[in-house]
Amino acid sequence: MKSIHWLLLLCSLAGQAAPSVRVALIKTADAETRGMLAVAGGSWGKLPLVHTAVLVSHPQGELLFDTGLGTQVDAQVDADMPWWAGPFLRYQQPCPAVRQLAGRKIPRIILSHAHWDHVSGLVDFPDSEVWVTSAERQFIASGTPPTIFPSQVHVPPIKWREYSFAPQAWLGYPLSLDLFGDGSAVLVPMAGHTPGSVGLFTRLASGRSLFFVGDTIWTTQALDGAKEKSWFARQLADNDRDATAVQIRQLAQMASEMPQLQIVPAHDAAVQEKLGYYPNWVDEPPSKQPSLCPTATP
Repeated sequence: MKSIHWLLLLCSLAGQAAPSVRVALIKTADAETRGMLAVAGGSWGKLPLVHTAVLVSHPQGELLFDTGLGTQVDAQVDADMPWWAGPFLRYQQPCPAVRQLAGRKIPRIILSHAHWDHVSGLVDFPDSEVWVTSAERQFIASGTPPTIFPSQVHVPPIKWREYSFAPQAWLGYPLSLDLFGDGSAVLVPMAGHTPGSVGLFTRLASGRSLFFVGDTIWTTQALDGAKEKSWFARQLADNDRDATAVQIRQLAQMASEMPQLQIVPAHDAAVQEKLGYYPNWVDEPPSKQPSLCPTATP
């Protein structure tokens, strides 16, 4: 019955006027891991990863969903990354979002969660409001490396703003927050990876629907059989393994019953490269604007 509900909702959305939201993925660094670390039962082979920010543009305003790696990432890592975690969390050729955006004003940043590779660029946008749930704000206040880096989140002048969800169901999630009031960008709670993790649904004028799921999964390979991360990765990264597993099972069900919905993990290079990177926008003609960073092109 749930699959029928999802299908009916997607069909009703498709019948509405095309929304005005645009989405671009800003690749701020490359990375890699072993497949067996990213997903239980994965291969020993290397798995390409990316660190991205998501630019969402709407007539009512623009926002970033996460920041990726920022201009001060090297110093932040030197200050707060434990020696034992560093070898597993290497990155290459950082290219901060603020550099690629070249002066573009970003009024609002919404965090999928507050881990180091998603908030590194907050210091690059001192005029932006940073939206988090109260649960994630508490996690930030009490967290320690390697989950929370004080050099990233305990420095002024971050303009924190806590928000709440409305009792409005959205595609199987009992709570949601419609950011622009037209169904084009909708947040849902996804507690597990961190206490205040959230996902972002976007619906483009092309008709494509994207679901940005943060780090609930690191690769869409996890959707085949609802696989968790490896045992080691779960200990390192997931705040609540059981709650994360529940979220993964729901994603796997959605992927099976709604193949028209594109699920986008925050670090899945294979998925994101098909969508393209800023200055290109998803499902729009290629931009004539040159990339300001070598890593910003697929």
